[in-house]
Amino acid sequence: MADDPSSKRDDPTVAGGAPVYKVQRRAHPLYLRQIKGPGAPRDVLLDIDEIVLGRAIEAQISIDSGAVSRRHAALLRSEDRYTCVDLESSNGVFVNGQRVTSVELRDGDTVQVGDALFVFQEAR
Repeated sequence: MADDPSSKRDDPTVAGGAPVYKVQRRAHPLYLRQIKGPGAPRDVLLDIDEIVLGRAIEAQISIDSGAVSRRHAALLRSEDRYTCVDLESSNGVFVNGQRVTSVELRDGDTVQVGDALFVFQEAR
């Protein structure tokens, strides 16, 4: 395991007696692309730690639909990944057609909130 280069990714180097860390960055930004429903089409850059989808105008992704709760779902960032969480919505959250309470998103996953359909994707 010591010879595995990926195990050294987070090891600091030393410069002048202080550790210097190199942070791994994602090669391409992540987007939530709305393909159906109120407000479509649109692309939303995912660049903050918490993104709320809902009917409230305060939501980062506001969806003007009676089928969407005020705070319907959230996308929570942890390092370079996003997890989709149902915020106890009335109509549920569906990822790839399956109702979920919380799931880590992968490139190409579909996310349905009420009558709005999104695709989670890495820009190419």
